[in-house]
Amino acid sequence: MYDFDTPAPRAGSGAIKWDLRASVFGNGDALPFWVADSDYMSPPEVTEALRDAAARCVFGYTAPTEGYKRAVAGWIGSRHGWDVSPEQIVPSTGIVSELAAIVRCFTAPGDKVLIQTPVYDPFADVVKAAGRTLVENPLLCDGSLRYTMDFDDLERDLRSGVRMMILCSPHNPVGRVWTQAEVRRVAELCAAWGTILVSDEIHWDILMPGHPHFTAGLAGTPENVIVLTAPSKTFNLAGLRCSNDIIPDPALRRRLTEWKQARRLESPNSLGLIACEAAYTHGAGWCDAQNAYLAGNAALVRERLAAGLPAARTAPLEGTYLMWLDASFTGLGSLELCRRLNAAGAILNDGKRYGAEGFLRLNIACPRAQLDRGLSAVVGCLRGAAE
Repeated sequence: MYDFDTPAPRAGSGAIKWDLRASVFGNGDALPFWVADSDYMSPPEVTEALRDAAARCVFGYTAPTEGYKRAVAGWIGSRHGWDVSPEQIVPSTGIVSELAAIVRCFTAPGDKVLIQTPVYDPFADVVKAAGRTLVENPLLCDGSLRYTMDFDDLERDLRSGVRMMILCSPHNPVGRVWTQAEVRRVAELCAAWGTILVSDEIHWDILMPGHPHFTAGLAGTPENVIVLTAPSKTFNLAGLRCSNDIIPDPALRRRLTEWKQARRLESPNSLGLIACEAAYTHGAGWCDAQNAYLAGNAALVRERLAAGLPAARTAPLEGTYLMWLDASFTGLGSLELCRRLNAAGAILNDGKRYGAEGFLRLNIACPRAQLDRGLSAVVGCLRGAAE
């Protein structure tokens, strides 16, 4: 029913992923697998809603409608089993900018903010830019490249006076979907030590078979949990600048809302609101079809590497469309690996930026033929690097 094999016409459209290949990486012909957006078209139901909005020929100031909030709450209830009331939803303009606002709103200069490395690099950026103290709680990695949390170390860190913890759930870049027991343990520890738990769940709809997502919103006490969500990864809507904070506690919600209003940061993109409502109202079938397609892409990556580059390992992909590749067998650092890959025709993210030297991040949200061509470049380049 849905077509994920036809490439979206992105080159020349201003797409960061495609149009910065020459200026940033020196190879305008390389296939891009770096920026975390998709290279197939967004759901037709969303596109149709945006066409209808454009046909009205008015693009003035707008506020979130009741229909919008009902759609967000309905999606969260049906997909994630969390009963959210519309007033608990605080629309925002993107997860990273919202993280920056939340860090500044709820912590003071010098306060400790904890992240679990390796992790999406803007987490550290927003903490450091705010003049807060960054605390790293490294994840544990077993022989199969599966990551788990070091709860003993986490409790020691929280006990030291950590004011806020930023949880990545599902985790970017290692691909874990944290179990209910893991999320509950994190929430319990944060509650015990008075730490605000901010859970970035932007990838919560992108799940591999057998790996259900459990939101921190069902694990923690309302007084110390903020969950950040968005339709942007699921439905490829990042450019429309619309996300949602779910804040059950009225005091936390009021404090953040007033902080943002004072700085004129409270207004999402009007078309983003329309796209979000359409996606959450009509997009369940498309989301399920995409997850099945991504599972097929992940299988292709494992097959190609096993056949042509058995020394390479990938972390088991449980969620997100980002695969975590251990290329340390080459003996080269991540930056040098990426330089060689760029020249060979494939642009991946270097693992060093997330805190793991010798690793690479591969975005598989693209037509399978494009992924297959990119894997040929990856396999050939890394095999040559190891020789």
